[in-house]
Amino acid sequence: MSLSKQIIFATDKEVAQSLAEGAELNVVDEYGYTPLIQTAIVDSESKAKLLLDAGAEVDFADLTTRTALHWAASNGNYALCKLFLQHGANPNAYTNAGQNVLVMPYLRKQKNIRKALVNQGAKLDFAKDFVNAKLLGHRFELQGRADIIDHQGTFIEVELEGFYLEFNLEIVRQSLADFRSNFGAKHLRKYFSKLDAIMGSLQAAIDLIKYQHYLVEVDEYAKRIDSLLAYEPLILPVSYDGHAITFIKMGEWLVRCDRGEFGRKNGTVIFYYMRNAQLFTKAFIKQLLYKRQSRHFIDKGLIKQLGLEVKLQLPLSPQRAGNCSWANVEAVVPAAMLLLDIEAQGRSNMASLEESAMQFYNEWVEWDRKRELHFCLESFYVSDPARKASKAALLAAVLFQACSYDNAEDQEKVARILPILTQPEYSYILQSYHKVFGQDRNNPYMNNLRNFLDDFGVSDFRS
Repeated sequence: MSLSKQIIFATDKEVAQSLAEGAELNVVDEYGYTPLIQTAIVDSESKAKLLLDAGAEVDFADLTTRTALHWAASNGNYALCKLFLQHGANPNAYTNAGQNVLVMPYLRKQKNIRKALVNQGAKLDFAKDFVNAKLLGHRFELQGRADIIDHQGTFIEVELEGFYLEFNLEIVRQSLADFRSNFGAKHLRKYFSKLDAIMGSLQAAIDLIKYQHYLVEVDEYAKRIDSLLAYEPLILPVSYDGHAITFIKMGEWLVRCDRGEFGRKNGTVIFYYMRNAQLFTKAFIKQLLYKRQSRHFIDKGLIKQLGLEVKLQLPLSPQRAGNCSWANVEAVVPAAMLLLDIEAQGRSNMASLEESAMQFYNEWVEWDRKRELHFCLESFYVSDPARKASKAALLAAVLFQACSYDNAEDQEKVARILPILTQPEYSYILQSYHKVFGQDRNNPYMNNLRNFLDDFGVSDFRS
């Protein structure tokens, strides 16, 4: 048995014996992990001590470029984090995707791990910039990569697409709560009782997804999970084959929110009637949430097993970028709003109910985007020169990819972005867009940019 497998299956004594016999320490197993990383994966402080005392390299990364400290922080294991830091683990280690060790404790508000990392030199701005780049990218459906500043002041690339379903649920719930308390939403008071129900359902979904962690024995939490499954509307986050979607169950309705490939072909938000609703039991839901599912079962098996009949759809656009979990959590808002209206008023005036749900959704999304943009703009002015440059590049991506010249709301956004991008020290950013896209006279993004620049009196940005 390999040392990595011994970490999982053997006793401490057997691991110590293998080490005494000269077992190789810094070797990647068939899953891409080193023995030390396996100790973090299985939460074994005692075996980690054995390996470190034997000379295991503490910062040896796995095939996903995560270190043992990454894994310990991700698992919320304070004792292991302290142990690895005591043996010289890099608190600013980051993956090829730019995610540093501090990101997960920062997002989860794990104060003890966050403090331990920061005390050893972890840079909070590094983690914040990673998260903020991701969230700006998600809200504006940006594609490509952005530069952020690492702990040494070096520019590194972050993929703007992709994020964790766990945090998207919380971020959307918190955004709705902030929107509800914002003065600008007072004209939407008629929605507030439904909004409260949706936020409660999102919180239940947040709690349910915590039990998806590979270290959790679901059966130990059966009573708590059963109580969460009593919510209606019941929001169910489901991941499979690298994709994340949401279902909403209410009575005999089941809504699928999937703005990816399936949604492009079949509809992004589909309201099904369950002819076999009696099969949609708590046991069935637990299997759906906590057991590995195949795309075939999610796309076809559910339809057959539950007798799903399409009754209506909401006209949400497919996702433009690969932020499936964000797009499909966001879609819950109008879908659940419409479900609650149907429950209260029936289906006699569906066009009006759909319009009402979409009105709330569109106003909230626009407010949310403006708020995130405002945060980026304000943080720009108090940043050091290197971070200013990275934020200016992010703002240029918003301008180029997400602002339409014919949209009045976008005109306001551009009016705040261009004063930064037209400063001499950032002229290279607009010049780079021209260099890459300027030769194509039919490129709608480039034509948008030219129109914006013309309105702001920037006659030539090419040189």
